[in-house]
Amino acid sequence: MKTKLKLLIAGFIVSLSACNYLDIVPDNIPTMDMVFTTRQNAEKMLATCYAYMPEHANVYQNPGLGASEEVWNCSEKTYYYSNSTSFNIAQGNQNTNSPYLNYWSGGNDGKNMFIAIRDCNTFIDNVDKVPDMTDTEKRRWKAEVKVLKAFYHYWLMQLYGPIPFTEKNIEVSSDPNAVKVVREPVDEVVKKIVALLDEAIAEEELPLNIRVQLTEMGRLTKPAALAIKAKVLALAASPLFNGNPDFKDFTNDEGVELINSTEDPHKWELARDALKEAIEVAHEAGHALYEFDEMLMDQISDTTRLELTLRNTITGRFTKELIWGLGNNSTEYLTGVVNAPLTAYQQGKQIPWTKSMHNPTMDVAEQFYSNHGLPIENDKTWDYANRYQVEAVPTGHEYYIEENARTAKLNFFREPRYYAWVGFDRGKWFNMEAPDDKHALVVHNKAGETAGQALDNYSITGFFCKKLVSYKLVMTQSNNTGSQINYAFPIIRLADLYLLYAEALNECQSAPNGEVYEYIQKVRDKAGLDKETGSLLATWQKYSNQPEKPLTKEGMREIIHRERLIELAFEGQRFFDLRRWRKSLEYTNRPIRGWTVSEKSEEGYYQVKYIFFRKFTPRDYFWPIKLDDIYKNRKLKQSPLW
Repeated sequence: MKTKLKLLIAGFIVSLSACNYLDIVPDNIPTMDMVFTTRQNAEKMLATCYAYMPEHANVYQNPGLGASEEVWNCSEKTYYYSNSTSFNIAQGNQNTNSPYLNYWSGGNDGKNMFIAIRDCNTFIDNVDKVPDMTDTEKRRWKAEVKVLKAFYHYWLMQLYGPIPFTEKNIEVSSDPNAVKVVREPVDEVVKKIVALLDEAIAEEELPLNIRVQLTEMGRLTKPAALAIKAKVLALAASPLFNGNPDFKDFTNDEGVELINSTEDPHKWELARDALKEAIEVAHEAGHALYEFDEMLMDQISDTTRLELTLRNTITGRFTKELIWGLGNNSTEYLTGVVNAPLTAYQQGKQIPWTKSMHNPTMDVAEQFYSNHGLPIENDKTWDYANRYQVEAVPTGHEYYIEENARTAKLNFFREPRYYAWVGFDRGKWFNMEAPDDKHALVVHNKAGETAGQALDNYSITGFFCKKLVSYKLVMTQSNNTGSQINYAFPIIRLADLYLLYAEALNECQSAPNGEVYEYIQKVRDKAGLDKETGSLLATWQKYSNQPEKPLTKEGMREIIHRERLIELAFEGQRFFDLRRWRKSLEYTNRPIRGWTVSEKSEEGYYQVKYIFFRKFTPRDYFWPIKLDDIYKNRKLKQSPLW
């Protein structure tokens, strides 16, 4: 039976652990000579090239999910959740002997990206030999694999900085010295990645959108390729790689400077233009910001409809806002580690979908805006000084917080994204088990309560990532199980491009113009902000203690950065954004804080607790290469300060 790429999208993964020549041969094919003799075998090889993709929804494989200070989890290693890779990096335990998430040579939940690139090269060089394929199909498949090859280089560059770019595979018969490659300057690597993407984008057979959704959702398209190109150029323009004096002495074996210490403003112009093209083509393909459009049996309020727009943007199945996302991509497991037990039945049964051990930190809870769409520390009407004080829930929160309850003022008068994406003590959690949207289930998080501290699995901060749980997830006693909802975890979505475009526009001029405000406003409008005032500028003028901030380039830069941290929260972007902005030292060295979840009383629970003191140093911007790899190739220089 012909192997469909549907297998890939559903989570098809081939074995990637070994590294000899024949390991690139797909399963059930004895030799490489046979791979390109039939379309069936070539399609398996195409699936193999896709299968190296890091699983973006996997808390072990994606450092963006587990290695930042955005979330924290119980230090106990339990049957339910024992994150020993990305969370070890979060705790400052990265090392050179056996690096966690080793994407350089493979190991500790990291896939060998250079083997992935080698397999992509093999496919590109040989797919034209397949006799029972049309030229049109060959061109499409080749373009897809070129994009994959470019993305794998981009992934490595985000983690390691300067890398070798593998244009062609080295022949087995080559001189041994030929395999001793050196790290190349970031600027050169970027040029080669962009050139490869341009080749793929120019190919007419790379589709504008997916037509056969049953079997091809998740495969690469022209908007996805353009979006990847734009993100590569934005990374190259950002402070980590554009005028970074901290690594001016970082050279390769040939003495070539690897990171340009002199800022080049033209890089932001390249990123701006690439982002504009990516957005225009995405629009042409039908991509747009998502708005909840599913039918529910009962009428729901505008408040709940907005919440479902915000939640279903992520957990909906291939929404129009999604530029690229691959299959289920570990979302079933991810749902389990973020979900909160909302009933005694769920707590008692310890259903696999209520592990509750991947939790937002206090800093992240505080980063969300006030109900006016301003940072809570900048809203002159919001009681920032008394945010930890406990009071009765004020009126106007009936869709957000349990009636007649008491909770911290931190949870009052916040923006819609806070209530849609963050679970907290006494906060409501709408799903299909609710009799109506005003009577949603409630998080009870004090010790001894349904979502409180348990022996095995619980929220160590007192917060939950509601954003990553579908409202359709149902766990009832009547069926003694649950109704798991898988979704395509976003690798790139349109709001990401809008905010990145606003950032690039702002960096290209001395002061922000109307287009900068336009693209950040699109995201804010979707989030339900600025309804009263009509715009970000008017909101800052009316309610902020710094009304002039959005009028300057520096002020607008901070606003755009904050907007990205909020809009893309829990999607794995924060880890990479803080690095490219060179803000990791500032953010990641702050203590990890949460509520005192071991306490049963209101007075005890609502005390801010210091959970962990992280240490991030300049060397952590670029991950180490395994020492064994350095010993094998003396031309390969270790990352700085390792």
